[in-house]
Amino acid sequence: MTLQLTRKTLCVAGHEILIELPASQDQLLEDALRDDGSGSSDCDPYWGALWETAPRTAAMILQHQLPSPLKTLELGCGIGVTGIAALIAGHNVTFSDRASAAVDLAVSNAALNGFSDAIGIVFDWQSPLMNTYDFILASDILYDVVQHERLLTTLHSMLNRDGLIWIGDPGRENSLRFAELAAMRGWCVEVLDEFAQPYPRPLHTTFRLITIRRLR
Repeated sequence: MTLQLTRKTLCVAGHEILIELPASQDQLLEDALRDDGSGSSDCDPYWGALWETAPRTAAMILQHQLPSPLKTLELGCGIGVTGIAALIAGHNVTFSDRASAAVDLAVSNAALNGFSDAIGIVFDWQSPLMNTYDFILASDILYDVVQHERLLTTLHSMLNRDGLIWIGDPGRENSLRFAELAAMRGWCVEVLDEFAQPYPRPLHTTFRLITIRRLR
């Protein structure tokens, strides 16, 4: 069945971002229920939602710009809002997700915003690629504690020596557990609020940005 899409315009830090996304989450849920048991990544019913963390992470990228251009990877891109913000900020972005439908739509959304040369790759965190990046972005990917070790392995493999990681989170308890685990594994970790100020004791359900670097 062809995925039915709807179009929205988001206002993010003074920029308009045009996106297409599934018109009904029910269609994705129905597709997942029709899964033949193969465990296909495209049967993930959640990649097509516009999670509120993505525009907030996108705003941080646009409001607190890093020197550009950086070779950038968006992990778990979904519909691509965060990666599009990075494109607007002047970075060279690759969209990635384990669901090929998500990567296709993210790349298509980048084209809607004038970035017709955006790149997309499909891969699972259990099998990191050889590609490395200066800047790795993600939003709302820390909900599953089981995936934290695998995610750190992927970040270790795919981040350049002097690279930076930004992960936006809506305030889940598991995100702080991830930050603690990353620090235990030898990363330099900082938790920031939406104004890019240190947020050592973030409140539950409040947005935070987790920044990660390698220890010098």
